[in-house]
Amino acid sequence: MRTVFVLSALSLLFGSSADDKVTGRVFDSSSKNPISNVNIYFPKEKVGATTDLNGNFQIEYKFDFPTTMEVAHIGYQTLYQTIDKNSSIDIDLALKKTFIKMDELVVTATRTKKLHKNVPIATEVINKSEIKRSGATNIADLLAQRSGVSLQTSVEGGSVLNLLGLDSRYILILVDGQPINGKFNNRVSLDQIQTYNVDKIEIVKGPSSSLYGSEAMAGVINIITTNELFEKSYDFSVRANNTENNVRNDGFGSGSSYLNFKINQPFKNLNMSLNVNLQEINRDQSIELIEIDLLKKQFLESILSFNVFENHDLSFKVNTYDQSESGKSKLMVTNTKIQRNNLSFSHAFKNYTQTITSSTYKRNYLQNRPWGELERDDLTKESFIEYEGLFTKKIGKTDINSGIEIHSASYSSDRIKDGNQSILNKSIFLQTSFDVVEKFNFIIGIRNDDFSEYSSVINPRIGMMYSIDKNWKLRTAWGKGFRAPSFMERFIDWNHAQFNYSVQGNSQLKPEISNGTTLGVEYTDPSRHQISLMLYHTDFSNLINDYVIQPGLLSYQNIESATFSGLELMHQWKVSNYFNSRVSINWLDNRDEKNNPIPNTMPLSINGNLSYFNDNNVRTTFIVKWVAPYLPQEFDPSKGIFVNADKKLKGYAIIDLTGSKVFYDFINVRFGINNLTNYIDNRFGPFVGRSAFLEFSTNINKGEQ
Repeated sequence: MRTVFVLSALSLLFGSSADDKVTGRVFDSSSKNPISNVNIYFPKEKVGATTDLNGNFQIEYKFDFPTTMEVAHIGYQTLYQTIDKNSSIDIDLALKKTFIKMDELVVTATRTKKLHKNVPIATEVINKSEIKRSGATNIADLLAQRSGVSLQTSVEGGSVLNLLGLDSRYILILVDGQPINGKFNNRVSLDQIQTYNVDKIEIVKGPSSSLYGSEAMAGVINIITTNELFEKSYDFSVRANNTENNVRNDGFGSGSSYLNFKINQPFKNLNMSLNVNLQEINRDQSIELIEIDLLKKQFLESILSFNVFENHDLSFKVNTYDQSESGKSKLMVTNTKIQRNNLSFSHAFKNYTQTITSSTYKRNYLQNRPWGELERDDLTKESFIEYEGLFTKKIGKTDINSGIEIHSASYSSDRIKDGNQSILNKSIFLQTSFDVVEKFNFIIGIRNDDFSEYSSVINPRIGMMYSIDKNWKLRTAWGKGFRAPSFMERFIDWNHAQFNYSVQGNSQLKPEISNGTTLGVEYTDPSRHQISLMLYHTDFSNLINDYVIQPGLLSYQNIESATFSGLELMHQWKVSNYFNSRVSINWLDNRDEKNNPIPNTMPLSINGNLSYFNDNNVRTTFIVKWVAPYLPQEFDPSKGIFVNADKKLKGYAIIDLTGSKVFYDFINVRFGINNLTNYIDNRFGPFVGRSAFLEFSTNINKGEQ
């Protein structure tokens, strides 16, 4: 009797044996050849599979008919097939080749799933294929390849990303729609997010605080690591990387190594995933003020998702990131240890999704003299817990979504007053999207953020898309954004003994405010090319800037206003069946309150890439980025601030080359040469010259080669 009871319980948990069976074949509509590695996915049931070498697939599940099947593959138009039979089904599916894929779902611009072509807010998508072709191992290096983006090394360590002339602290960075805990210098360290885990990146341009609140002053970058298609798969890759300078000075053994593996294991009503990344990086010397010789990074993530009860989807995710840095010079030995732990639980029921997220961050920085004397021991801790509730409803052609967020954060550091501070933020937002007439789509939203430390902030946004015809679209949007002062800007109390100055926080700082407009036109021919032009203009006020109270004493104040204007032109072109190209041009005109050009703004940059691929699974990509002359800034240790350089930096170009070859349909060999022309600027960067990598990866049962 006990055995019967246990078997009955397991049957209820993992489903009964009376499953429906859906089988079929996927082939090219023109050549009639079978297509392998096609994603077959049922969104309602959240189950799927991929086709084998002969284009065949089979799925056994207790389906809730009628249901919709999504059939997707890179280079082909996504097919949506409705199935209304509850018996054994056998289907032939023909996919049409397409060069521009605008029928993929995006979520960031509206916080709801919409086809990319139907989103009224300007959104750029970097898909999995582009990420792989880039050869970049982290998000910072990936974005630095694109026009309008610059990456600079900070004297405090880490990197400072500028997007369209804006410091990255004005761009909200999300991972799977959730904020990142643990910022250094008020910025997210994008070099700590590895591309191996990323499915795609969505970039929303223009103020977005009406949906996301603080920091979305000029846009949002959402790094999406999860793929809803769960099936049994095993991924493994190893990579070796080295710079020409390291090889010459220390031999081939002085390079960097990377190890990654991921396991997906689905059951009837349960999916499990384990993801591990390990890195050991021997770095060239970046700048004289700081020496980081060796980095070690470890990332571990586990995901459980299950739908035991009807209409209820549950997901549990936990991940941990550890990083250690060590450096040594004649005068100083430094060690930095970083640890970030995240835990989230999500529950979706019909039109309502609620998520609880908890995160902790710790950074310990040690400075010792070579003879053992301790110079500095700084410990910083951050933690937050957040509840998020999202409601979505579709009424006819009108989409309505609203949400609430309750965010409690605490911060402790040896560098701030009283050592510990906390803040509570309660937010509510409402957004609706509707068609006035058939070709006009409008989106209107508003959000209120109520902080425990200062008054509430209200941010609206209005957007519109006009479909001129099947190829032409016009998009425009206006919105407001803000950034709340950070704990460090408000409470820092720190003496920088090495450079003989002190920094004192200002607890009376007000939120920084932005007011921006975007206007764009787009032409798309999915079989051949796409061209888009976007103009943007954003006014900033209450900008937080450091200033000198007296010699050797710095603080922060709301004094600056600035205007950021620009133009972005992008063109993708299918040159032939074997060649694709992409070119983007960014022109910027960023000025301060006195109408002077803002330093470190790249007024003109151009990015281009040319990709070749053939029927033998060989791919090669050239990536070129050219930067026009601009006025950089230098760090003045005596003042503790950045000052203008004495002359403009000459224009330069960076060229990267990547390639890959697939063997036996599951072994992928990749190689790459970065900074092919070995361009180096020891003063402003890039600091690292020519480098190369070699990578071996394999995917069993599933994988985009």
